[in-house]
Amino acid sequence: MKNYKIFLITSVMHLIIFFASFSSIEQYVLPGGPSFTPLWNETWTDKLKRDLLVKYDKFVRPAHHFNSTVVTLDIEIHHVSLDDMKSVLSVHCFLKMAWKDEKLKWNASEYGGLRQAHLGIHEVWQPDVVLYNSVAINAVEHYGDTHCLVDDDGTVFWVPPTQFLAFCDLDLRLWPFDTHTCSLKLGSWTYSGDQIDLHLFKKPMKVPDLLVSNTEWKLLEMTRGRNVVHYECCPEPYVTLVFNLTLKRNALLYCNIVFTPTIPIVFLTLIAFWLPPQSEVRIVVAGCTALITSIFLIYFGNKIPPVSENLPLIVRFYSGCLYQVTIQLIISAVVLNFSKRPLCSPIPRGIRRLLLGWPGWYLGLSGLVQMIQQQKPNGCQELRESHGGDISTSNTTSNSFDDCDRENMITPGKNTTKLEWILLATAIDRLSFLLFCFIFIIMSLAFIT
Repeated sequence: MKNYKIFLITSVMHLIIFFASFSSIEQYVLPGGPSFTPLWNETWTDKLKRDLLVKYDKFVRPAHHFNSTVVTLDIEIHHVSLDDMKSVLSVHCFLKMAWKDEKLKWNASEYGGLRQAHLGIHEVWQPDVVLYNSVAINAVEHYGDTHCLVDDDGTVFWVPPTQFLAFCDLDLRLWPFDTHTCSLKLGSWTYSGDQIDLHLFKKPMKVPDLLVSNTEWKLLEMTRGRNVVHYECCPEPYVTLVFNLTLKRNALLYCNIVFTPTIPIVFLTLIAFWLPPQSEVRIVVAGCTALITSIFLIYFGNKIPPVSENLPLIVRFYSGCLYQVTIQLIISAVVLNFSKRPLCSPIPRGIRRLLLGWPGWYLGLSGLVQMIQQQKPNGCQELRESHGGDISTSNTTSNSFDDCDRENMITPGKNTTKLEWILLATAIDRLSFLLFCFIFIIMSLAFIT
């Protein structure tokens, strides 16, 4: 009895709910309409999308296997940059693609005159166009997830934002005045040219205006090309589209950082040869110059990739300067040793005769030559003759006159010998100065040309 009452109460409640809902739906029936209308207003786009995509397979090319799908492609560059250390070109651009999808055609008159629809790119088929020389080998998808435009004739137009990272072969020989040409090679990953035929948009060729300017690189030129390649393995043609970008480095900053210090380095190297041979400051000057040059070479090591070929000329120049400064430091030590050692033995006769002749005058040694010519030759012998009586009376005094290497013995002969060694040291400085000037000129001409 209790179960019967519960069943009866439940049935009554269901009937009440049914009539209540029927009366609320009845309010939305169109006058004279044959059916109920939904609570929301369905648009022609909703109906079109439902009809087009109800049985659409986005993984199947929208054409028969014996027909090709023509894909027209182009890029609009917004920003470019080049990483020297990694040899990687970075391009931020819009990739424009258009193709015809036979499955996405409709009669506009059947859909309220709707001739264009916005569809998600993940809902329709898209060509598998990838960057062949891409750095990111694990990321095949280069494009942003944006909508596409579909016309009633089946034409699909898609402009996704894209960042391409491509390898670029760099020639850093003229760094930082270098100019590079990098390529973007685009093509289908799985389809041959008989199935996906890539073409370029027809437009006048001009340098694109970058939306975001780069302070280091300037885009000089962009050329486009279409290549059709036949491989030995397959009879089908394979189509690639190549975009060549010519980039030039802005060298204004590097002129102040890199090239301005070369002037004091060269002058410090040459000025050291004009310091007095007895001066120890020349060793300090050469050491400071070598330190400055080494610091710049360390800077180049952090700024320029360690390329085995096409070494930048500026690095060769600084390396040559370091070699020359090292040789100049050795020459300074030798010259300083010649001019300050208390030598009594004269310089070789042939060298003395050469330096006292016309070569000494041409080397700017006329002052020292005149001083030596005014001194009496054979100073030690004349000194013995002037002290002949004293020499015979004392062995100690005789030994002191025979030993001309002692610093406390200041004699005219010793003064002449020391002047001759100073003359030889100065001549070495002058010849080294001329040789280093010639080497610096050759290095500068090699860099300019």
